[in-house]
Amino acid sequence: MATVISSAALSPADGSGSSIGHAAAAGRACLEQAQMSSADVDVLINVGVYRDSNIVEPSVAALIQKNIGINLDYLHSPDRRAAFSLDLMNGACGVLNAVQAADALLSTGSARRVMVVSADTHPSTDPSRAGTAAFPYASTGAALLLEHTGDTLGFGRVHHRSLPGGHGVNGYLPLPDVGADGRNSIVVDRDDDVLDRMLALAVDSVHTVLSAEDSAAIAQDTADAGRAHVALDRTLLVTSQPTPAFAARLAKRLGLASDAAVTVEGVHGDPHTSALIHGYRQALDTGRLAGHDQVLFLAVGAGLTSATSLYRLTGTGDGTTR
Repeated sequence: MATVISSAALSPADGSGSSIGHAAAAGRACLEQAQMSSADVDVLINVGVYRDSNIVEPSVAALIQKNIGINLDYLHSPDRRAAFSLDLMNGACGVLNAVQAADALLSTGSARRVMVVSADTHPSTDPSRAGTAAFPYASTGAALLLEHTGDTLGFGRVHHRSLPGGHGVNGYLPLPDVGADGRNSIVVDRDDDVLDRMLALAVDSVHTVLSAEDSAAIAQDTADAGRAHVALDRTLLVTSQPTPAFAARLAKRLGLASDAAVTVEGVHGDPHTSALIHGYRQALDTGRLAGHDQVLFLAVGAGLTSATSLYRLTGTGDGTTR
């Protein structure tokens, strides 16, 4: 059994600059694509980090849940199933952490469907301040709807790696300096060598997950022996996007063609927590999943940490369950 993507959607470029608005819009689009209603979602997980006005409480996930309208009055719903929402923040790796949490909920029957939403914005919600040298992250959002299937297609194990040393990237609010403008302020610092360190960690993470997947397949019975080797030439890389050239540079480090990895287009700045969904949705829309057996999702972020998972494409040919 495995967790699969039922639908994936991006928020429209409405210029609002609201992370809550972006996440909710993507969530509604995700449900529309899946031809489902908000009542079909049991759990919503928000992985966005940079939010409107630096909101700390209440949970941003609860505000997004309300905005989408997910089981707000479950006592009057037909099956009286309550919906739950939570924030899960681990930067660029957050989506794959949410996949792990969703898999646990889905595999135990605690949930039928889990929605993962992501969105980041400059705290001022001024779109012109996003995707700049001072705040490199895009004002954007995305969503995945996840379900469980009875076969082995879909997400494999999520693998984690980390590097010793500094965090590489720090986002913080210097309270003594910002004064009364704290709700509209944020500082993001990047170490000079952070991109090189991220690339090194990404290469190591790819080799680690491929080795682990090969070993796991070999350990299974002989009926699965044909799956023992994961061929990179049949694998599409969908990565985090700390720079526009990151995906192509990673492909080159791995000895692959530059188009073996998806470079997110049409977004001003680093999509950050939405990068993996943006990349997957773009590959889906442009037909780039054709000719591939699997997608390797790889995120590298502050810490420095990485999360990687091999997603074996389902029978529809586009990775969805429909």
